[in-house]
Amino acid sequence: MFDKKHDDFFDENKTGATPEKQLLSMIDVYNKPLAKTVEVGSKVEGKILSIGKQFAFVDINAKVEAMIKITELLDDKNTVTKNPGDALDAYVISATHNEIMLSTALSNKDKNSRTPLADLVSAMNNRVPVEGKVTGVNKGGFNVKILGQRAFCPVSQIDLKYVEDPNKYLNASLPFVITKVAEGGKNIVVSRIPLLEQDLRIKLDDLKKAIPLKTVHQGSISRITDFGLFVDLGFVEGLVHISEVSWERASDLASSFSPGQKVECVVVGIEEKEPLRLSKISLSLKQASENPWTMVAARFKAGDSVEGKITRCANFGAFVQLCPGVEGLIHISEMSWGKRVRHPSDMVSEGQAVRVTILSVDDKKKEISCSLKEIDSDPWKGIETKMPVGSSVSGMVSQETRFGYFVDLADGITGLLPYANVAADKKETIKVGSPLSVVIEAVDAEKRRISLSFGMVEGKQQASEVREFLKSQSRPAQNAPAESDFAAALKKALQK
Repeated sequence: MFDKKHDDFFDENKTGATPEKQLLSMIDVYNKPLAKTVEVGSKVEGKILSIGKQFAFVDINAKVEAMIKITELLDDKNTVTKNPGDALDAYVISATHNEIMLSTALSNKDKNSRTPLADLVSAMNNRVPVEGKVTGVNKGGFNVKILGQRAFCPVSQIDLKYVEDPNKYLNASLPFVITKVAEGGKNIVVSRIPLLEQDLRIKLDDLKKAIPLKTVHQGSISRITDFGLFVDLGFVEGLVHISEVSWERASDLASSFSPGQKVECVVVGIEEKEPLRLSKISLSLKQASENPWTMVAARFKAGDSVEGKITRCANFGAFVQLCPGVEGLIHISEMSWGKRVRHPSDMVSEGQAVRVTILSVDDKKKEISCSLKEIDSDPWKGIETKMPVGSSVSGMVSQETRFGYFVDLADGITGLLPYANVAADKKETIKVGSPLSVVIEAVDAEKRRISLSFGMVEGKQQASEVREFLKSQSRPAQNAPAESDFAAALKKALQK
């Protein structure tokens, strides 16, 4: 296929090598077994044996040495970039029983010439890479110049990763595979995907092996969304869900991260799809650092008083950050001794610094219960002495329910006044928000309950007075005047 008459390969005399030894060496090379099948279009790895005037000879573990044009190894200054012994990755562009030709990628050194249509079709059929330069960006893809011809590359075929800025590929020289040649070469479509996917299977398998080891990978943030961060791992993109960004609660990612920022992450899952480039890789930033909950049991104990910051409020309570990545819950019932709290926002606000008391710690469930109440200022301490049964106290009616009234007796002390404990002639006098003088009927300090009554003492005293009067009227008095008609009627009424 290529003329070797002007190359010095056959005239080369290696130091210390006789013609007989050279012949035996060539026979040994011819007889050694093939390590792999050499097919046109396949990618091979080899080692440069020698460099001639027109060709370099490469050992690819085949029966014959492969050849590659010297022009493929030149830089912009026409200097050979390889030396004997260097490794080389190339593609097989032709293979016979006595000759194998390689190419790093088909390219057109003569920019003014056009490659024949037959060569384009051959490169397409054999899946041989061709060198192309992105000359323009249009709707849906890129204009690419390959081998002196104009081709089109769809935007979905330029990279395995999401293309957010197509202009970054402009003027770039890249290897492509021809996927379509039509209309006599006027319609040529190229793609980079087959070349990029060649090693993707191996790389994905390596990532799978790294999952149980929690291997830390380097990457850069390519996109920021409301639900997470896309991280470029170099050959493919992965997604860090917002729940895996930080041990702390993350919300506005754009304020904490920026595109291009270098990050460390671990792979937590891979969902393979067909084609392979559509596989989903799940990443985590927070698992690349130590979990702060591993130190919670040693750092926080029940009864400790610690500083914290309110992170958010819910209907049932407020969350307080005790240290980066560790939050505790202040239940609404643990916010005040004396004030009835209807919503946590009545007591605290997001971002507010507070001092809380640790009530309980469960590091396995990752739960810490906290309280804003000071333990030493519990108003229920010594309540039996402060408000003994039978004593009269003043309070404020705070709420009416279906079974009675709640009366605030002091800060943090609320008693229940059942309807049954209200005198019949006093019921209309009780108003929510009005002061009221009540009597302590029962006290349960353990359950924090106080039972009250209103107007019942006066009723009991009146009933006692009436009974005493009736008793005195039932005894006949000496020299008592005759009973009048009015007195007899009153006595009868009282007896009823």
